[in-house]
Parts: sequence; structure tokens; C-alpha cells
Amino acid sequence: MKLISTSAALLLGLSLTACSGSLSGDRTTAPVIALAETTPAATGEVAKVTWALPSGEPASLDPARTGDYSANTVGTNLCESLLRLGTDFSTAPGLAGAVVQKDPTTVVITVRDGVTFWDGTKLTADDVVYSLDRNRDPKTASYAAHVFTNVSSIDRTGDLEVTVRFRAPDMQFVPNLAGVPGAIMQKEYTRKAGQALGTATGGLMCTGPFKLASWQNGQRISLVRNDGYWDASRKARAAAFDFVFLTDSSTLTSALLSGEVDGVYGAPVGSIAALQRSDAGRLYFGPSTETYSLGAVAADGPAADPRIRRALDLAIDKTSFVTSVLKGAGTPLKTFTPPLAWQGSPAKAVYDAGYAALPDTAKADLEAAKKLVAEAAPSRADLVIALPAGEQSLLQTATIAQAAARQIGLNLTVKQLQPAEFSGLFYDPTLRRGIDLIATTGYLEVPGALYYAPGFVLPGAPFNWTGYDDAGVTRDLTAAVSETDPVKSAERFVAAQAVYGPAKLQITLAGSYNRLFLNKRITGAPASFSYISSSWAALVGKA
Repeated sequence: MKLISTSAALLLGLSLTACSGSLSGDRTTAPVIALAETTPAATGEVAKVTWALPSGEPASLDPARTGDYSANTVGTNLCESLLRLGTDFSTAPGLAGAVVQKDPTTVVITVRDGVTFWDGTKLTADDVVYSLDRNRDPKTASYAAHVFTNVSSIDRTGDLEVTVRFRAPDMQFVPNLAGVPGAIMQKEYTRKAGQALGTATGGLMCTGPFKLASWQNGQRISLVRNDGYWDASRKARAAAFDFVFLTDSSTLTSALLSGEVDGVYGAPVGSIAALQRSDAGRLYFGPSTETYSLGAVAADGPAADPRIRRALDLAIDKTSFVTSVLKGAGTPLKTFTPPLAWQGSPAKAVYDAGYAALPDTAKADLEAAKKLVAEAAPSRADLVIALPAGEQSLLQTATIAQAAARQIGLNLTVKQLQPAEFSGLFYDPTLRRGIDLIATTGYLEVPGALYYAPGFVLPGAPFNWTGYDDAGVTRDLTAAVSETDPVKSAERFVAAQAVYGPAKLQITLAGSYNRLFLNKRITGAPASFSYISSSWAALVGKA
């Protein structure tokens, strides 16, 4: 996937012709979709912007408890990270003026001078140490705890210097600082807030371009501009930002078309045509790390056999999937780590070549799939696929998989679970009993090819549910994580990917483009998925 920038709204020279047809691959041409990294810059200020959260009300805005769309969409505009995430998933200095890999097991963070919290107090190295270290405290139960697995100590080594030392080298650690794992809060306020931190009653104390003004449970979260923001070039263009919770697609679409709501990330897939026709605003499509996959969750049974997983992968026509489920707003993927993850890497050419060399299974090949099933001779042909109830696109995904399985001699029963029960599958093996596969979406919130793979591939890793264990893959992937030279790390990653990719631990069907709708009165928001880890709302202003 080659991304070529142009001057008009950084429009990417990446467009594709989506296809439709049967699972066997009959196709008709669908409209071409052009991708944009961002939208035209704002020309002035606006009094207020109303923004929808289609995933609903966040449970918390505490960065340690931030791990989903809604919390990230709001929280990253409040609590900034040490590094900034670019629209192409590159990184730049943020609250850290510099982050230097001094040696394989030492990272030195230089805290930017002159930054203040909302209350006017100065950001210090102590705040940085405290914010990072609380992710390591089991009492915090941080969603980002895994990022700090290899960290042995985090110390203040100067007035504006923090040194992180590691038990073993960790190539992915520095890129992770561009996401919520690198978010910084005021130490004193955070300690006093206790368990209420990040809630409607406990609040936050951070450095971002917006301050938390109010939180009306069940209704809205209101932010106001931080007039004392340290970076004058990124001062918020909107005086106020209201986030409203609209989980019903029809209600959300109506609110966008009427102008009641000014914008949304994750515009409903089913409303793409209506939003494209609207005179109220414009629908943008951007590069994204979001993926749709079928994940094997059993260490025994048919789904634990890579031949069965490959057969299912070959039975599903992914170009048809993009058309029917994503309405053309996506592209087939070869593996679970999407190319945007490494677009900002100095080793991009190595990663691109490794991805290009992976088998292309975008088109269905039923004969090859049937041969794999016959070769595997599974002890049972009946499998169960689970998904969260109410997720229409995932229900479509499971239904497509069910039809494909039937064509190669497998019976796939669809089981819908309540969202909380489905989420539990990822962490509680007892809840996975009787389930072979899950239909799921995922995304990378920070750059780096090593963000996903170790968790799915290495023995004992939290998402290695099938018990996958390949000595060569383990050796190469471990070396990729430990290698501080970007090119050498990429070479070892590509070598591992060439082996585990075809094993289809995740049967990745497609990447979904980011979908951004903006009312015609506003502009400036990034169109790429980089919004998930950036203070994007500061850029939104008068069109």
C-alpha cells in the first residue's frame, strides 16, 4: 500500500475500486474512495462544537483506564502524552522535548520546559515519573500495564529528566509513549482524587488544550479551551467542545444531517450513502489501523488447527466483504498488523516488502479450502463463533463466515453474547469454553509493527489462545523487540511474520477506513485514525 501526499488536504494518492458479488468472487465495480490524512485547516475560531460519541459514554477519562473509542476520543484532548502522534502514524515531540534510546536498556526522557497544568503549576519530572509509574502499580489495574512489562525502574534523574531502565530491551516502548501509556497528569491532584479520578466527580488535572468543564452523566461531557496552553501554535480554535452520547445509528445520522451534531468519528457504515449526499457537511475517509477479524480462541478442536483456519480464510471473498459490510470503505488485509502501523518508521521499506511477500488471499479459493479441510479431517465439523449482541457489522461478518464455512463442509453456529460477557472472553479462559472463534474488530492506537504481534504469537502471551508455538518465530520476534536498530528490528519482524502470518491466528478480513463527518461550518480535524491518540479537537475551527 503506497501512500502519496498531495497538497489538497493532504489527499492520499490511495484509492481503490471496491468490489461486490457472491462469496465465490463475482464482482461489479463500486465507487472509488479517496483517502485523506487530514481536512483543510481551520480559518478562524468557533464558539462551540458538538461532537457525537457513537460508542457511548466513557466509563472513565483516567488515562490508565482509557482503552476504547469514547474514552480516547475525549481524553486525549485533556491529558497529553510525552510524544505526539502524526496523521501518518509518525511521532514527534510532545510533553517530552526529546525521548532518546541511550542504550538497549535505557531510555532518557527530557521534559519540555515551560509547560503548565490547567491550574498554572509547572509540569515537572516528578509528575512524569508518577504518571508513568502508576501504570506499573497492580492497584491501578492500568489497561496499559503490558507496555511496562520490561521496565525495571523509572527515576527522576534531573530537574527535567526522567530515565527509564529495562530488564530487557523493548523496541516498542518509545512509540507507545505517543498513546495513552505516555499520558501525563499532575501528581498531587491525581493522588488526592483517588478512586474518583477521571470520573464526573473526581475530574483530572492535565496540560491539554482543553479543560474538563462538566460531565452530566448520561448526557454530555463538556470541555472548555485552556487559554494558558503552552503551545501557541496548537491553541484550541473552539472555545467549547461538547461530547454527546449517541449510540443509535439512525439517531446519530439524523443529528448529523440536521446539524444538531457537528461531527463524529466512526460515522455509521450503513449511513455512508446518505452522508455523502448531504449538503449539511462532508464525509471524509482516512487511513486507519482498524481491522475486522475472526479470532481462534480454542487450544483444541478444529479452530486450533492452522489448516482449518487457512481454509476459512480462503473460503471468504474479502473484496465482497469490503463491499457488503464496509460499503466499500475499507480494503482486504493479509495479516492483523495493518501497514499504517509502520508508515512513519525509518524501516518502512523493509516492512512494506515483507507485507507484499505475504500470500494474497483477497479472492476466495474454495477448492483449495476444501482440500485443507479434507487434509485436516477435523474430529467435528460443528464450530461456534461468538460476537457481541447489537453489533450489526460483526453480525454480518459472522453470517458471511457461516455461509463460507458451509461451502467447505463446516457448520458454523453464530452465538451472540452481551457486550460485557463478550469482553470477558479476552481475559477469562473459562468463558471461552464451547467457543471456537470470535468475530471482532481491533485497532492500533500507537505506531509500531510490534504493538500487536507479541501478544498473539509468543508462547504464553495473553491473546495466544490456540497455544501457537514456533521456535523460529519466537526467536525472530523476541530479537525484533530487543533490537534497537530500526532496520534490523524490521528484518527480524518480517522473518517472523512470514511464518506466523499464514498460520492465521487471526483470520483478518479487512481494514476499515476511518470515517469522519464534519458539518460544513467546521474543519481542521485529522481524517486519519491518528485522532485516537492525539489532541485533535484543538485543530477544529471555522471552515
